[in-house]
Amino acid sequence: MISIHHPTKVLEGIINLPSSKSISNRMLILQKLYEPNLQLENVSEANDSIVLQKLLASDSGDLDVEDAGTVFRFMVAYCSCTLGNWKIDGSERLRKRPISQLVDALRILGAEIEYLNEEGFAPLSITGCKLQAHQNEIDLRDAKSSQFVSALLLISPKIKGEFTIRINSNMPSYSYVGLTISCMRRVGFSLWKQGSFLRVSKKQRFDGEFFKIEPDWTSFYYWFSMVHLADEVDLFFPGLRLNNIQKEKNLLFRVGSVAVRFQEENDGIRFTKKDKSEVVYPDKMNFAQFPDSSMTFVVLLASVTEGVIEFTGLESLKYKECDREEALGYHLSKLGVDFHFNKDSWIIDAACFKISKNIVFPTYDDHRMAMSIAPLALLSQIIVQDPSVVKKSYPRFWRDLESVGFEIKELN
Repeated sequence: MISIHHPTKVLEGIINLPSSKSISNRMLILQKLYEPNLQLENVSEANDSIVLQKLLASDSGDLDVEDAGTVFRFMVAYCSCTLGNWKIDGSERLRKRPISQLVDALRILGAEIEYLNEEGFAPLSITGCKLQAHQNEIDLRDAKSSQFVSALLLISPKIKGEFTIRINSNMPSYSYVGLTISCMRRVGFSLWKQGSFLRVSKKQRFDGEFFKIEPDWTSFYYWFSMVHLADEVDLFFPGLRLNNIQKEKNLLFRVGSVAVRFQEENDGIRFTKKDKSEVVYPDKMNFAQFPDSSMTFVVLLASVTEGVIEFTGLESLKYKECDREEALGYHLSKLGVDFHFNKDSWIIDAACFKISKNIVFPTYDDHRMAMSIAPLALLSQIIVQDPSVVKKSYPRFWRDLESVGFEIKELN
């Protein structure tokens, strides 16, 4: 447990954001399957990526993916097309994350997968074999997770026969399918896309042995929140560019204050702010493509506005590292914010927002719940339980906060 506050509310410094674990995890799979001599620079230090690296390097067939949902989905696909006998399991929370749609698609291609406990969930037993497409189309239009589509795309060149993957291009987090496509093109595969149809060429034309992984935009948005809550700002983020391949950069333009300035310089982006001004935001925000950033924006807007805002596209968040819908509701209740939800949206009314000193915020074993609430330390001293959860995606988070003047104290 830690207490956090910032005595001056002035943020100045250079922040080297963690590299993208989404890109890292895709490139690690592609490296293992197709380009073992590929040199990856700036691989993510997030626990998810560390777990994946260990699993890919291990000689054991007993694989523990811990709480890493992406690693789980990608390793199920990887093991299905890699000779060997595999058992895949993870944490209790991971055992509640569904996998049946990916398993069903892989079984159509000949994968030998068995559920060892509850149907549709980990643990799984997999006998790796050569997969083959016996039909022209794999229909994933009803897929609940874009990671199912990405997992199948990553192993597609290993599957004998020509086939097309049919998807719903309006599915939640579809932008991550686009990220997978970009990564595969970086290692020389051609992908054909038309409407809801995707096809991967088996031919590879790879002409390089080096790939540098860019900073993580999702991690940047915790700082974006801090920029808006601070009194003055001069922060530089090396490597962060508007032409990075991650689509999360688009969120940069949905919320803002005229007092905040940013410009690209010296292969990075500098953010400055000399005084406070009103934050401009839409009445309704759709996070279907970027659900992991939604909690950060909800907390930010709850603290700088007095209006009613609706958030949509968040159905998947009940099934992440924790039930983020329930956890966020508890956080906001401590701040006097009216938060209610139905099947399709979250609605907040921040008219009675109030932050008292030393409010205790639980983290629910969820890195994003801890980091989305941390910017509030610019408004008042807060207490965060189990700060170690940030290791999942941003291990240096608390050290980076200290580097720009936050005072962090461990509590008994």
